[in-house]
Amino acid sequence: MTTSGAGQVTSDVLLLGAAGNSGRPIAAELAARRLSVRLAGRRRGPLEDLARALAAEGATADVRSVDVGDAASLTEAIAGVGVVLSTIGPFTRQAGPVIDACLAAGVPYVDIANEWPAVRGLLDRDDQARAHATTLVTGAGFGPAATETLVLRLVEGMGAVPDLVRVAAAAEVARQSDGVRQTMQDALSEGVAITYRDGQVVREAFGSGATVLTFGGAQRPMLPGPVGDLETARLASGAANVVAYTVNPTARGGGTGSYTWAEVTGPDGQTLTAELRTGEGVRATAAIAAETTQRVLAGAKPGAWTAGQLFGAALVTDATGAQVTVNGQPAERAAIRTFRPTGPRANLLSGRSATSDTGPR
Repeated sequence: MTTSGAGQVTSDVLLLGAAGNSGRPIAAELAARRLSVRLAGRRRGPLEDLARALAAEGATADVRSVDVGDAASLTEAIAGVGVVLSTIGPFTRQAGPVIDACLAAGVPYVDIANEWPAVRGLLDRDDQARAHATTLVTGAGFGPAATETLVLRLVEGMGAVPDLVRVAAAAEVARQSDGVRQTMQDALSEGVAITYRDGQVVREAFGSGATVLTFGGAQRPMLPGPVGDLETARLASGAANVVAYTVNPTARGGGTGSYTWAEVTGPDGQTLTAELRTGEGVRATAAIAAETTQRVLAGAKPGAWTAGQLFGAALVTDATGAQVTVNGQPAERAAIRTFRPTGPRANLLSGRSATSDTGPR
């Protein structure tokens, strides 16, 4: 922590939903990166327990009770922080007020959203973010960042805009949080599958387009779903036809790892595929979210972005150590463009300031 000229104690990161299923491992990842964390949520008791646990490991943390539906509460919590990281879902309902408060304060925002409406909704605020000279980043979790990294790699390998992109994710989680459960229930209650066809959003009955995909050494019943991977795959590829699959909720789970899969088909019919393997899904999300947040804190250009747009295909593997194969062969890490921090806090990562940033728009 540092102290401003006005005497106000400041923190590197305001972590919303810090005591939740995703928040706790993210807090630990942030602390491991030596970032000071302001732990925020509705109930103070669990936050104080977490703060004590982090302090026992040498971390710097303070606690704030906050109601994301109360603008004054949010404004107070955001004051004096370097970046806001939100884990509070469903993001389709909860993200808007937090983004509004960040824009008003000129404080960068990162979230782990994976609902298509939430991801697209943040990206639609690009003009606002630029007008406020503020960075907004969405999808900084296993879903959708772990499919986005595959699409970025495949498109680079193809050297052309593909005609069709398909992506899928299957996360193995030790415990499903209430927020994730509510997000899934909200999506299923809509009864809609969303895809891109000839550049247009297509809505069909949920269950349409059901298929079985083989990846991660298993055959997996999958359904096109309204997930953030759909938008990140479209932006990463420029393809007019995109499908993002989610695990059929009626299928039995199992396995010891989390996997993503991507396939791109070029105008000439050439097809490339890639897979990613990592460990437990919530831990992967924690590592990706913390890595993204640290990089934003080090300096990122204003606008509304996905994590991959800002920091490139290597972000997820850098954060998690995930294994990636392309057409069955280990991916060449040397071929992937790496992140160079920008801005006055670049020494958080590199020990020096960079003069330009990476990541295509």
